[in-house]
Amino acid sequence: MPQLDRIIVFSQIFWLFIIFTTFYTIVTHFFLPKFLKSLKSRKQIIELNSLEIAEIAKESDIKRNVIQKILVKNLASTKNILTNNLNAILMAKKNLNMLKIDEKISIAIFNTVKYCDSQLLNFISLRPKLLNLKFN
Repeated sequence: MPQLDRIIVFSQIFWLFIIFTTFYTIVTHFFLPKFLKSLKSRKQIIELNSLEIAEIAKESDIKRNVIQKILVKNLASTKNILTNNLNAILMAKKNLNMLKIDEKISIAIFNTVKYCDSQLLNFISLRPKLLNLKFN
């Protein structure tokens, strides 16, 4: 049988060994270092981006907390001012002119929307009942 001839088998094994070692050295010395460098650089980029994202999230949380504290304080002072003025008006038993009150409130809302910072307005969450969805 020609497949089992010793002369053919040894030459095939010899050339298989030579081709395999040549291919192995080329891959390990030329391609593998480049591949490992690209993987390492991608990993470092991902780590740096995740650190930057964490810092930005921390800063935005701090800013959001500060803005919420300012809003709560201002809303409380507005509530106190309105209750004191309305109580003073009711105590004096004067006629309430609702048109003037509505006009002043509309002017205040208009000025708030017109002159308020858009980033501050984006932090105010408005959640109508129709859009009250829970996201995980």
